[in-house]
Amino acid sequence: MVQRLRKGAATPGQLVEYVLEVEGSDAYPKTKSARDKAFKRDRENLRSRLGVDLTYSPRSGLYTMRDAGEILSLTLSENSLMALGLLEDTFEGQVAVHSSVKALLDEIMAGLSPAERRKMERAENPLELEMLQNIESVGIPRKVWEDVQRAVKKHRKLYFNYISPQYEDQLPVLQEVNPYKIVFQWGHWYLLAYRLSRGNKSGGLASRHVRYRISSILNDEELKVSSVIMPPPPTPPMYEVRYRLLPPLSRSSVSQHFVDQKETRLEDGTLEVSGLTESVWEAGKLFLAYGESCVVLGGDEMMEHMTKELRGLIRNYPQIGVE
Repeated sequence: MVQRLRKGAATPGQLVEYVLEVEGSDAYPKTKSARDKAFKRDRENLRSRLGVDLTYSPRSGLYTMRDAGEILSLTLSENSLMALGLLEDTFEGQVAVHSSVKALLDEIMAGLSPAERRKMERAENPLELEMLQNIESVGIPRKVWEDVQRAVKKHRKLYFNYISPQYEDQLPVLQEVNPYKIVFQWGHWYLLAYRLSRGNKSGGLASRHVRYRISSILNDEELKVSSVIMPPPPTPPMYEVRYRLLPPLSRSSVSQHFVDQKETRLEDGTLEVSGLTESVWEAGKLFLAYGESCVVLGGDEMMEHMTKELRGLIRNYPQIGVE
């Protein structure tokens, strides 16, 4: 019963059904009168022997659990309580796409005793997860999010109209894709997919593996999850990256950003790093964030991307001369 009530309020019938499912058909008597007596006895034992705080609402017909009691409550370490509080603060009041995370946190919270919850609330937390606080401020329509999720989970072909910020005419382009992953990066949700349709106005590399910003998928009549089950898409191509970190960045350790990453510390105090990436665009974001302390050396696709980015920066800052 406690396990069931941790998932949310339940009717007496739902509690009995859950016990029968977990413990077997002989957990309660067959006749209704005998079953009702056994349920009442179990309910009172939970309260009197185990200290479980059960509340019944005649209006809704539901039992709720405010405290699982000292024995059955979940006990967490101080660090775990701090982490739980951090996640609770981060996802409180978030958009619908985070509802599953919030549901998980609510179930964990339901297993804590009131004393543990008070400790969590009182804990001074020096951390803050800003990355999820204000993402996708323009919003993602529920149908778009649900259809994209369903297509990824069920391995179904997906159709949608898409308007990329890179489209100069800002007209929608119909996409036919084999979707395979949803990721959160740089403050936005993206769909990673293998593009089946030929039309592509986004420019850049000619790979059919495309990163679609989900908030740019239109909620219109073209949005459709096909009944066609798709095979796994081809493995995304890997691109060589090679760069040099200059002081002060070269003086500290380097995070693992790339596949088969290798680091060579040179005599002049710089650090040369090489590896492989699926996304030249993502690697470029990292290198631009490093600023003047990073010099990109290769490979060919990476140099082409960075050259385009740097030329654009110089064009947009005409006061900067190039020596």
